[in-house]
Amino acid sequence: MLRPDLSTSPRAIWRLTWPQMIMMYLMFFMGFIAVWVAGRISADVQAALGLVTQCTVLLMVVAMALSSGAMAAVSQSLGALRTVRAKRYVAATVAGGFALGLVICLAGRIFGKHILAGMQVPESIAPLTWEIWQTSMLALPAQYIYSATGVMFRATRQVLPPLWVAALLCIVDGVCCLGWGLGWMGMPNMGYMGLVWANVTAQWLGAVCNCALLLRSGYLDFKSIPTLRWLKAGLPYLAKVALPAGAASLVWQSGYLALFVLVASLPFDSVNALAGLTAGLRMEGLLFMPGMAFNMSVAVLVGNCLGAGKPEEARRVGLNMVLVGSAAMSCVGAALWPFRPEIARMLSDDPGTQLQIVSYLTYNLLSTPFSIGSTIMGGIMVGAGATRYNLMIFGGTFWGVRIPLGWLLGHMLWKTSSGVFLAMLCSQCLQTAIMLYVVVRCDWARFAMRHHHERHGPTGEGRAVVKPDTSASRT
Repeated sequence: MLRPDLSTSPRAIWRLTWPQMIMMYLMFFMGFIAVWVAGRISADVQAALGLVTQCTVLLMVVAMALSSGAMAAVSQSLGALRTVRAKRYVAATVAGGFALGLVICLAGRIFGKHILAGMQVPESIAPLTWEIWQTSMLALPAQYIYSATGVMFRATRQVLPPLWVAALLCIVDGVCCLGWGLGWMGMPNMGYMGLVWANVTAQWLGAVCNCALLLRSGYLDFKSIPTLRWLKAGLPYLAKVALPAGAASLVWQSGYLALFVLVASLPFDSVNALAGLTAGLRMEGLLFMPGMAFNMSVAVLVGNCLGAGKPEEARRVGLNMVLVGSAAMSCVGAALWPFRPEIARMLSDDPGTQLQIVSYLTYNLLSTPFSIGSTIMGGIMVGAGATRYNLMIFGGTFWGVRIPLGWLLGHMLWKTSSGVFLAMLCSQCLQTAIMLYVVVRCDWARFAMRHHHERHGPTGEGRAVVKPDTSASRT
């Protein structure tokens, strides 16, 4: 029988977090290489690639929702030592991710022109953006599978296998970007489309490798494929967590698209500003990706604690990780502050774009403790199944503060991208303050699966009986 690791000791937390942190840096490097190569080609390519990348992230919103629900369900099931239930959630998540990826891929190819039209893409880069979009959609099914399997590895605390896969993808993607994008190493020079095909290749390779490793681990097998009866009993909690998480991701990612629209429609220097935002967001990953590693680790730990019926330990572990993660990444941000011009020159050869990158980094580095802190606290809510808080707080501050203030400063008062970037800083400060109040003062543990079963029972019968793993009524 599989024996889950449920320790919350500092050593266990570090063992869970450091591989994810390295993996996030590898993912950052993949995005950085693509932006760097695009900058070597032209500012137009850099801007178009940024628009398509952000739209693709929006189309991943369903995968993000499924991942949040699965993270809460699997980690809490393991905390309660219900391994059969956990394995069934793993199988349902991977199969569902593949099916949803295919659907979103087809929808993206059919409605792509309407999506890009809503983005107010500058006419000078519209044909380029459409060509990149069409090919990028081919990677979506693989991205859904890769995302779902990656979450399952983290939820079961198997963080080394996906790290090796991420290292392989980083090497393959880097070689393909440099080879196909710039013609290095004697490879055929495909220009900007080489960058797109490099991403498609890497995503499908990652999906295949992760599935093979998850099968080998024992948490994914054909015997664990859930029946319709089990799905009827087990999916309500998954949906209860996933729906608010999906809405929160949709609100968040659509907000970022709105930011791109604000920058693309600026009165002056919009293309350089758009390229600067694209490059700046990639550089932001240097700080944000480790924050996501803390986010994912704290979700697992909080889920395990709540599954075992230890809400106070969940709160203690969560707050400790918020403090450590925010302090660590703030130090990194402070170390980067003097080198903003050098970073800009590394990311782009265009002087106008370089100025925009420096402006973005100025406000972004100042927001580091707030953005990292709120990101980790969002992970606490995911582990607890309390994703409705993420929806209300992140969505409210993004659309209630960031977008209106960005429009006011960027289009009406300052009429530059700096106004949009300042609005991002202000909304980060507010959302962090509200999230901290919720973590400290609110009873978010009531959203855990244990409480759900106490109200509805494992099969919706209103009873909460701890049963052995062979129980036919297990969810």
